[in-house]
Amino acid sequence: MVDPPSQQTSEDEVAQDAPERLRRAETVLAHRTSRIVLVLEQCIDSHNHQAVLRTAEALGIQHVWLIAANNQQLKTHPDKNTKNRKKSKSSGKKITKNCAVWLSVREFSSIADCLQALHENEMTIWATDLSPQAEPLVANDKPKELPTHLAVVIGREIDGVSPEMLRAAHRRVYLPLFGFSESLNLSVATALVLQRLLDWFPEVRGDLSEQEKQNIRKKWLPQLVSNPTQEAQADPWTSGRVPIRPLTDLRREKHEAWVPKSVWRREQDMPEVKERLGKRKRPEVDSLSDKTKS
Repeated sequence: MVDPPSQQTSEDEVAQDAPERLRRAETVLAHRTSRIVLVLEQCIDSHNHQAVLRTAEALGIQHVWLIAANNQQLKTHPDKNTKNRKKSKSSGKKITKNCAVWLSVREFSSIADCLQALHENEMTIWATDLSPQAEPLVANDKPKELPTHLAVVIGREIDGVSPEMLRAAHRRVYLPLFGFSESLNLSVATALVLQRLLDWFPEVRGDLSEQEKQNIRKKWLPQLVSNPTQEAQADPWTSGRVPIRPLTDLRREKHEAWVPKSVWRREQDMPEVKERLGKRKRPEVDSLSDKTKS
């Protein structure tokens, strides 16, 4: 009769002593949704592509489907960011901060292949569009319910969602703009549309099945451990034997904005930065203080 309580105590200790990186991962997982799938159609600009992935990940979207641009589109509108591949690869990493590894990304070589998969998964398609047929996503006009399986399609920078995808869409939507600008950056538009839906239907957060959570934990593991000791420490979490207590707040206690190292070094020599960080020497004040005391 003693063993069960002892085992329970051990599990509680493991959950309590779990490293913050695992608790953070469990917190992120608890807010993920699989009900909304983001479909990015034939994006040409690699910076926009990566920024959209980062936006989706930050907002809690787990599944992103990517439709590759065809050869004609790439010839007509070449990506200026791929001229220097080394630079593009480096800048892409900086933009995403490796966010793609936390997503379930599915790639398609054509619009037809993606549409077939959408139909097979019985997904409702909402395509972003600026035509008169599109319905505004305004805060005070919330739909009665969100489709059980919703695909939100974001189109190309040049001409938006393709006619083929628009014909297949169950609904065309847009965000009203009230300035001289007629459109938004791809990642900005994606963020506003997704956030509007998540504000309307917050209950979709945390809707992943236990099996899917388990699969994602195993996928994330290589990003969370760097040696066998950490891997053994994470085993109770990845195996699902021991629940880990999530964090109450994902914000870090100390969060510094990311800047290039060269910029950071220059800033450290600026007087106002030294003063703010408490590193500035003030001999004049110290000398005056000593004279006053004497």
